[in-house]
Amino acid sequence: MKIEELKEQDCPAWDAYVHTSPAGLPQHLSGWRAVLRNTYGYETKYLFARCEDVVNARSPIVGVMPLFFVKSLLTGHTAMTMPGGLCADNEMVAQALITQGWEIARQAQAQRFVVQDSRQPWPGPLHTTSQHVSWLVDVRMGEAALSKKLDRNIRRQVRMARDNQLRAEIDRTPRLLADFYAVFSRFTHQSGTPVFGCHFLEQVIEQFPHGYNIVVIYKEQQPIGGYFQLEAGKTNYGVWGATLPEFLPLRPVYLAYWEILMDTIAHQFEFLDMGRSPVDSNASAFKRQWGGVCAPIYQQIASQQATPQSLTAQTQTDSKFHTFRQIWPKVPFPIAQFLGPKLRRHVPFA
Repeated sequence: MKIEELKEQDCPAWDAYVHTSPAGLPQHLSGWRAVLRNTYGYETKYLFARCEDVVNARSPIVGVMPLFFVKSLLTGHTAMTMPGGLCADNEMVAQALITQGWEIARQAQAQRFVVQDSRQPWPGPLHTTSQHVSWLVDVRMGEAALSKKLDRNIRRQVRMARDNQLRAEIDRTPRLLADFYAVFSRFTHQSGTPVFGCHFLEQVIEQFPHGYNIVVIYKEQQPIGGYFQLEAGKTNYGVWGATLPEFLPLRPVYLAYWEILMDTIAHQFEFLDMGRSPVDSNASAFKRQWGGVCAPIYQQIASQQATPQSLTAQTQTDSKFHTFRQIWPKVPFPIAQFLGPKLRRHVPFA
């Protein structure tokens, strides 16, 4: 086994491995390297493990780790994987990738090396925490059976949303991007969080033109909810989503997830991954209603610090960030939209 850095000619083999691996996620794909570079100018080190016994191997590639570097004034110099961590055939391969990644991080004088949002805890000199879960809904039973399985309250809430004159639109082109971003940027501003720029999402669409869908909930002509999914293999993955709080009594979230589930079935996916939620949060409790299976999501860190923290934990516990979250909603929205992407490059994916 040999650890190598991704070159352009290796991208088809890298992506073929991710698509066929049971542990492969959309965020593991090689196209994110261009998204990171074109949006934020990040340095990247996309590492893969190559099996030298290619005759007997399923694929010459047996593991991938999309790594990039953030030199942040807010959180320090960090080497981190894309959300989803790494994808590997086994723990031995993962250990080799982690060891090489941590060594590269130290050579670059990064203060910490972070395996973000991993679906399993990998071995090695890593501090591991789990404060989030994912919910995976099996939709192979089809629309009729799933509808019967769901609690009657969900169907009642969906009827209420429709009675409130809400409607959903779903598209796999950029047509709904502006409306989605209008909702999402407004929501993050109200929540005290700088949002990434629309250019970031434009780059995602450019790199994955057949690997996403956008859902927007409308009240008449006004977009009030927006959800962005990535598609890969047999699964539809919820990544970003929000509903404007003032419209929650109209039940837009129930309508959104119902339509997402039905669209997932209609496009012959087998699973809906409802995305990351904090453990024991209201968001997690809401997703529990839809009949999915809960699984932990891990943050794993090697650090020069005595008490390593994930980016999410740092932004939630640091008093500076707490003060910032209180001030940010008071910043006029047009100014927040201008400044948000410039600040977001310092704390991506947290």
